[in-house]
Amino acid sequence: MADALKFIFPKIPALFSTIINHYKHGPPKPSWNLLFHLSFMFTKLALDGFYYITIEDAQAFSDRPTAISLDFALDRVRISNEYRKNAQKYIEKILKEYEHLIDDEWNKLDNLEELNDKRIILYLHGGAYVMCSAGSHRNITSNIAKDADAHVFAINYRLAPQNQFPAALHDALAAYLYLTDPPKDAGFSAINPKQIVIMGDSAGGGLTIATLLALRDCGLPMVAGAVGWSPWVDLTHSMPSILSSDCDKFDYLPGSTLQFLPSQAQTRFLEKSAALSENIKLSNKPRIWHKSLDREIRIQLYAANEALSIPYVSPLCAESLGGLPPMLLTTGDGERLRDEVIYLAFKASQPSKYLLPMYNAGKFETSPFKTPTNVTLEIYEEMPHMFQMIGFNESASFSFRRTAEFIREAVASASGKSTSSQMVNSSSYARISADKQLFPLKECDYSVLEWQDVGCAPSIEVPIKTPMNTPKEVKIRPLDIIQGPGNI
Repeated sequence: MADALKFIFPKIPALFSTIINHYKHGPPKPSWNLLFHLSFMFTKLALDGFYYITIEDAQAFSDRPTAISLDFALDRVRISNEYRKNAQKYIEKILKEYEHLIDDEWNKLDNLEELNDKRIILYLHGGAYVMCSAGSHRNITSNIAKDADAHVFAINYRLAPQNQFPAALHDALAAYLYLTDPPKDAGFSAINPKQIVIMGDSAGGGLTIATLLALRDCGLPMVAGAVGWSPWVDLTHSMPSILSSDCDKFDYLPGSTLQFLPSQAQTRFLEKSAALSENIKLSNKPRIWHKSLDREIRIQLYAANEALSIPYVSPLCAESLGGLPPMLLTTGDGERLRDEVIYLAFKASQPSKYLLPMYNAGKFETSPFKTPTNVTLEIYEEMPHMFQMIGFNESASFSFRRTAEFIREAVASASGKSTSSQMVNSSSYARISADKQLFPLKECDYSVLEWQDVGCAPSIEVPIKTPMNTPKEVKIRPLDIIQGPGNI
C-alpha cells in the first residue's frame, strides 16, 4: 500500500490543476460542478494507482465501510453455509454443460453478509468482481433505502481471483434462498420473492442480471424486478465504447483490465489458470466461445477466457434475455460500458430480434424464454461510469429518485396492486439531460444495435506504462493481465 501512496501523493498537484482548469477553461462537461470534477479525477487517479499495488492491498483498501447517517439502523447477519449447500445444487444444475470451463474450487464454503420485511432490495456491489464490499457501498444502499422506503440486504460475495466464477453467483443465489427461506433464528419470516428487487452496480449489475437468469433457468420463483446501474454484462469487452478514445476524457474506467503488482494470490491464480486452460484444451466438449478468446493470457480475473461467453458470466451473450422481470438499466453517455448496456436493453425487450453473438445462431429458436422483458433504459448525458456513486450532481440525485420510483412500482405490480407506471408495464428508452429532461435516444445510440461482433474480444496493440511513468510500446492486447513491471 505504501507503493500506492508514493504514486498518489505526486498526483495531488493534478487535483490542484483540476481546480485551476475547472475555472480557467471550464469543466469537461457543462453540468460538472467542481466537487463532481474533483471526485472524478480522484477516482481516475486511484484506478491508475492499482498498477502499483497488489490485488490483496486493493481488496483491503476498497473494503473500508463508508460512513452513513445515524438515522439508519445497520444489522449484520451471517448466512449459514447450509444456504450455500442448497444453492450449490442449483448452480451445478445450470452449469452442467460448462463444468469443464470452470475453476473447481468455487464451491468451497466460507462466509457472507447484511436486512428485514416489506420492500427488500438484495444489493450486489460493484468492483470488477475483485474488490469493494457491502460496506464500501453504504452511501448507495443507505440512500436508496431511504428513497425507496425499503430494507437493503447487501452481501459480501466472494471475490476473484481467489474465488473464481461461479462463486459470486453462488453467493448471490444463496442470499436469495436465505431471504425466501430463512432459519428460525434469522429474526424475520420468509420473504415473498414478489417483495424483492435485486439491484447492483457495475460488476454487481452484471451479477444482478446473471442471478435473474439463474432464477429463471432453475425454475425458482422470480423476484419483482431488477436494477442495474452501469451493469458490466460483457466480460469479452466486445462492444465499441469499451475502447473508444472518446471515453478517455469523460470516463475514469480504464480501457483495459485492472492491473496489479504480482502477489501470492495472483501467482496462485495464474498457476491454476494455466492448469484449467490445459484441461479445457484436452476436453472434447462442444466449443461455446469465439476464436478471439483463444489466447494464452487471461483476459479477466473472474473466469477463464473460454468461459466468458457463459450467459451467467456475460449476460449479453445469453441466447435469450426474455422471460425476466421488469428491469431498470442506467448508463452514462460518456462511459465505456455504455454500448453493452444499450444492447442488453434491446436484447431483453426484443429478444427475437437481437440474436447475437453469432456463435449462438439457432439457440433462441429452442429457448423456452421468448416473452419480451419490460426494460426501462436511461442514458444520462454528460455522465461517466457509476456517476451515482460520485454524487455532487443533479443527475445522480435524479437517478436515485427514478430508481426508488421503479422499485416501489415493481413491488406493487408484482404484489398484484394496480399501477399505471410505464417503468414496469412496458419498455422505454430515453436520454436524460443534465437538467433532468427526458428525450428520445439519438441515432448514435441506435447505431450500437448494428454492431455484429458481440461476444468477440478485440485485439489491438496499445502502449502501456512502466512504474516510472515512461510510455513503453508493447505488443499486447488491451485486455491481457500484466503480471507486473518485472515480467513485461
